[in-house]
This record gives sequence, C-alpha cells and structure tokens, in this order.
Amino acid sequence: MIKEVLLEMPHIKLVQLESGAYCLSVEDTMLNDYVEDFLWDDYEYQSTEVAIQEGTTLAVYYNYFDADFPIEDVIDSLKQIDVNEVERVFKLNN
Repeated sequence: MIKEVLLEMPHIKLVQLESGAYCLSVEDTMLNDYVEDFLWDDYEYQSTEVAIQEGTTLAVYYNYFDADFPIEDVIDSLKQIDVNEVERVFKLNN
C-alpha cells in the first residue's frame, strides 16, 4: 500500500510504500527505458516488476528502491525530465 506520493508527472509516479521502500512506476516500455537511461548512470533499481493491465497492451513498470535508499537525489533527477519529452516518448507506442 502507498504511504505517500513523492513525485507525480504524466505516466510516472514515485511513491513511498508503507513498508518504507520506494516504488517508481512508469507506464510503457519505451518510457521506462527513457527514464532508466536518464537515471541509470547514478542509480540502480533494487528490483523491477512489470504488469500489463488486463484488456490493454500497456505495460507498467514498478521499479523498487530499498527504504534506506537516498531517494531525494532520485527525486531531484526526475524533476529535470522534460514533461513534453515524456509525453512524446509515451505517444510513440500509445
């Protein structure tokens, strides 16, 4: 369950879970690749799960960070992503 939403933009959401861990959810494979490329040099996800919503082909990626992860730096990096570019990448597949 979600404890707190830390950052939300179109198709991307970073939350803290009740367990204390963090989850970065990203809609669409290409957009997740874009976000990974944006973050990957500095951060590495502890684990990733992929879910496809029933009745659609939209994949949603759930990228997890441990509770003790310095999430503030990830938030600062995500804030630098251009929302227009996020929409452009998302629309390539959808």
